[in-house]
Amino acid sequence: MLNACVLIRTSHGRFEDVVEFLSNQKGIKRIFPVLGRYDVVVDLEASDLNAISSAILKMNKFAGLVFTETLVEVKEKE
Repeated sequence: MLNACVLIRTSHGRFEDVVEFLSNQKGIKRIFPVLGRYDVVVDLEASDLNAISSAILKMNKFAGLVFTETLVEVKEKE
């Protein structure tokens, strides 16, 4: 499994709509509000990079999302 952290900025007044939408999406392990440049942080788990890409593209289609920044886990070679 591959993990990613998705930083999300929402439209003004759409925070709750975005959180509700995200809470029903596959692979999301945790959602929490934050202060600062972003409004929401999502912990996402998927089988591979293609699955992460699909999840992010689906998120970005939601009207209350302004933009996302995705931080993908790096696996070190042993």
